Amino acid sequence: MPDARREDLGRMLRSWRMARDPGSLPGPVPFRGHRSYLTQLDMALLLGVSERWYRALERGEDRGYAREMITGIARILDLTPRQAATLHRGTGHEPPSGRTEAARPDAAMLDLLHGLRRVSWICDQAWDVLAVNAVAARHCPWLARADANVMTWAFSPEARYQLRDWDTRWAVPLLARLRLAWQRRPDDERLDEVVRTVRRTPGVAELWDRTADDREAADDGPHPMYFPLVAPDPVDVRVTTYGRYDDAALRWLVLTPVDPAVTFP
Repeated sequence: MPDARREDLGRMLRSWRMARDPGSLPGPVPFRGHRSYLTQLDMALLLGVSERWYRALERGEDRGYAREMITGIARILDLTPRQAATLHRGTGHEPPSGRTEAARPDAAMLDLLHGLRRVSWICDQAWDVLAVNAVAARHCPWLARADANVMTWAFSPEARYQLRDWDTRWAVPLLARLRLAWQRRPDDERLDEVVRTVRRTPGVAELWDRTADDREAADDGPHPMYFPLVAPDPVDVRVTTYGRYDDAALRWLVLTPVDPAVTFP
């Protein structure tokens, strides 16, 4: 019986396959015809496995898939490094490269954070907030709570007051990032708890199942937010993530108004 994570990985894999144009492959695709996507049979023929074997992977069945098969899928579908790592870990394989990082900001990061005149905070890989500057605490007071988590707050009813056009401009990109992280880190109990909390939020489970395609994850905005102390109307901001060199354990996020005339008091 497939578990929830494997079933979700199958949904993601289907979306990646359906988004792959056969014409963009370096060699001919059997039975391609005039279709704009790869079928399960195409994938099976390209991988040298049976259609039933490949179909089982998309259904979320655990059949002990060889690393070579998973690497081949990543190559055929032209997956990003993040997507490829998700697929490898989700099928029980170590990604092509990886490392274990400490998840605490150092003094230099904290100095930069507190000197910034924009809404900014640092969180870990489960989106638990580790540090927040004074500007963020003033304009997004939820960030200063002891139990602040970006994802659980972003999908709460409270968040929709500040995150404007929530269902179209915020929810889908955030879910895409969350589900990729969840697939990449199957042993992260805290991240698993965050996912369960988010999916229990009314309306989110249905949205999760309808948005297995993670292409929206690359969306960099702008996104409308409401800051009562800044302007009477929502302000378009870009959400930028920074980090230490070759270190994915921490996310340093900065909200930058699209209009340079907008400043945070």
